[in-house]
Amino acid sequence: MKPTFHHRPVNGPFEDPCLYVRLLREKRALMFDSGEISRLSAGDILKVTDVFVSHTHIDHFIGFDSLLRMLLRREQPLRVYGPSNIIDCVEGKLRGYTWNLIEECPLRIEVFGIDGDAIRHSSFYAENSFKKVRRQDRPFHGIVLEADSFKVKAASLRHDIQCLGYSLEEDMHINIDKAALSGMGLPVGPWIGDLKRAIREEAPEDKEFQAGQKTLKLRELKRAVIITKGQKLSYVMDASPDEENIKKIIELVRGSDTLYSEAYFLEADRQRAVQRNHLTAKISGRIAKEAGVKDLVVMHFSPKYRDTPDAPVIEAMEEFRRF
Repeated sequence: MKPTFHHRPVNGPFEDPCLYVRLLREKRALMFDSGEISRLSAGDILKVTDVFVSHTHIDHFIGFDSLLRMLLRREQPLRVYGPSNIIDCVEGKLRGYTWNLIEECPLRIEVFGIDGDAIRHSSFYAENSFKKVRRQDRPFHGIVLEADSFKVKAASLRHDIQCLGYSLEEDMHINIDKAALSGMGLPVGPWIGDLKRAIREEAPEDKEFQAGQKTLKLRELKRAVIITKGQKLSYVMDASPDEENIKKIIELVRGSDTLYSEAYFLEADRQRAVQRNHLTAKISGRIAKEAGVKDLVVMHFSPKYRDTPDAPVIEAMEEFRRF
């Protein structure tokens, strides 16, 4: 079965954090953090519809300028999610440029900041020279984005400042058994998308579909459908190594197929990790183990380990795989 989420870090472990997630069969992609993104192609960037920022330190947010430049003439909106200061930070970046010749550009940017139990919302549109427009706030109950087939959750962590960890979870994974489809004399076509949507929305069993020359009910078509547990990815960068943070992260990432986690310091430098508000590689391994994660990918290493680049990986994996 083909996975829905195709994911990869954009940069190496000593460079700016950024995770790129392509959604299979959809002309869109998600980005977690937006550090330096010059390694992404124009085609990759143009697919980005949603950016989830952990916090606005320069190595996690400098790529926003490149996104802005590339997407300026795109009609599809860009949505940006982040901590409580994200609206001010986006506004500050936009104010750093002169926008007197962009009235015909279609780009619209919607920005959402998590502030306690509320999600603040502001809009910035090219047609209005990116002047901020305040929108209606909405309650925050852990979910920052809920789409047709997936949702993104966030947890507010401490990094001296507010920092967000994220999880991306597919509601269910729906595959079509092509052999069963062929046995029913049915062609592949756009109607399959409608079928999957109906299953996700729990449509009535007698709902009808036009499949080629045949009209069949949902209950009949389900014979050609294979439903499995959806994928789950998680992304956690720059969190203080205290027990309150660790408990929040474990709950957020529990059951993930893949966890992308910082491993900024080694356990031998634990005191430095406390001072700088970062997880150690050992703590990342512990989190993944206790949360029942299937695969752990550590990234975002301190430059002090450039001469021993495997050390954070080895320490994290030893803890993750420890019996």
